[in-house]
Amino acid sequence: MAKQVLVCGGTGCLSAGADDIEKRMRKLLETSHCEETSIERVVKTTGCIGPCSVGPTILIMPDETLYTRLTVDDVEVIVNEHLKGDKPVEALMQKSQGCPIRCLDDWEFFSGQTRIALRNTGFIDPLALDDYLERDGYQALRYVLEELTPDQVIEEIKKSELRGRGGAGFPAGLKWEFARKADSPTKYIVCNADEGDPGAFMDRSILEGDPHSIIEAMIIAGYAVGASQGYVYVRAEYPLAVKNLQQALETANSAGYLGDDLFNQGFSFQLTIRIGAGAFVCGEETALLASIEGKRGLPRSKPPFPATDGLWGQPTVINNVETLANVPAIILNGSSWFTSIGTATSKGTKVFAVAGDVNYTGLLEV
Repeated sequence: MAKQVLVCGGTGCLSAGADDIEKRMRKLLETSHCEETSIERVVKTTGCIGPCSVGPTILIMPDETLYTRLTVDDVEVIVNEHLKGDKPVEALMQKSQGCPIRCLDDWEFFSGQTRIALRNTGFIDPLALDDYLERDGYQALRYVLEELTPDQVIEEIKKSELRGRGGAGFPAGLKWEFARKADSPTKYIVCNADEGDPGAFMDRSILEGDPHSIIEAMIIAGYAVGASQGYVYVRAEYPLAVKNLQQALETANSAGYLGDDLFNQGFSFQLTIRIGAGAFVCGEETALLASIEGKRGLPRSKPPFPATDGLWGQPTVINNVETLANVPAIILNGSSWFTSIGTATSKGTKVFAVAGDVNYTGLLEV
């Protein structure tokens, strides 16, 4: 079976030299006699797979062999022994209790996780639309536009009990319903990607590694509430997230997954990126809206709430990146699936950025 080489291209691994490792891998495969004919399909640069402290990493699929703490010199060994000789290089493999892990679930870092928001990060090339489509990408959007009314979409999100992952925990479906019922011909969807909490990089990693999931979720939200325009507000300190999101927007537009008359259903939606200057206060939703409008980012008293009086005085739904990342999975798998995960008062999963005096720093979803 043909193998794929997934090179972590998240910010953490890139800072440790992953870019040079990826280039070396491509060069060696181009001059080798591996059976695979398309280097682009063999070697992929992915987002962050999670365990940042052991990067740079390479994941060989479908073997699930994880190589960690790599250097450029290690690449030739992996090519010759694993890709050409079909023999994993145990010396470079991640160890668990001293033994090389044979698949990801054999490592305690992954075995306790339930990945929904992070379902694609680390496993797809974020710039390759085909990779996203192969993992059911844009199928939730197609189903919503072809089979459901806006009220049915909102009801499904309400039944899922999805709560905002940005801190306040407000029910997402209820927020959508407020905006849906607001009497205005113009409404907006805003993704809050102004992740300013110290040590937090959950939203950044999703935007870097799975930008199409956020685009798809925002279009679904737009259809549900009656909005045709969305904004992603992301801080300037996230250049890779901005780059990958911008390219994903262009690709989705060209392929007909974003823009006018989606799936020939008469619904149109546009998305625009707004880059923030890094003010911590702009993580608060009303300050964020003021910044999008070109004003100084200052919070205002509530009520009125953005769902009824938001961007330019119009009804506006604001969800953060992680909240939106759950939406396509909920639509495809159903609200009852989502409510079967989590606790009595908080359904689903939560992504955590773990740092400090711990065995492994990085992202976990539990």
